[in-house]
Amino acid sequence: MRLRKMLVFAAALLFAASTLSASQAKPVDLTGTWTGTLTRSTGEEGPAHIVLKQKGTEVTGTAGPGPDRQVEIANGKVTTVKGVTSVTFDATQPNGTVMKFDLKVVEGRLKGKATAEANGEKREGTIDVGRAK
Repeated sequence: MRLRKMLVFAAALLFAASTLSASQAKPVDLTGTWTGTLTRSTGEEGPAHIVLKQKGTEVTGTAGPGPDRQVEIANGKVTTVKGVTSVTFDATQPNGTVMKFDLKVVEGRLKGKATAEANGEKREGTIDVGRAK
């Protein structure tokens, strides 16, 4: 009887371990082209075009309103906490304004905030981009 209980316990433990590992989120590879919209705090919408290259937790690439107007990104980092993948990076515009991006993977899209500070004025917007086809 004791052997039977031990076998049942061992089987239950193995099942629980396999279920746990199967439910853990796989790392998301953000490499690729992402397109969508940037909505400013005024409600004005414009295009957003982001090209990311991910190596581990480091992200490089470009960002801008379209493929013909891109600037290099810096300080790119990907993190996954409790199954939520986030990416942060900066993009310095030609006029010297630094835009800071803080995005999360939501249902296969990158969504979040973009903030910029220029001439003592802080501007914010929301980004919603999906993988380009």
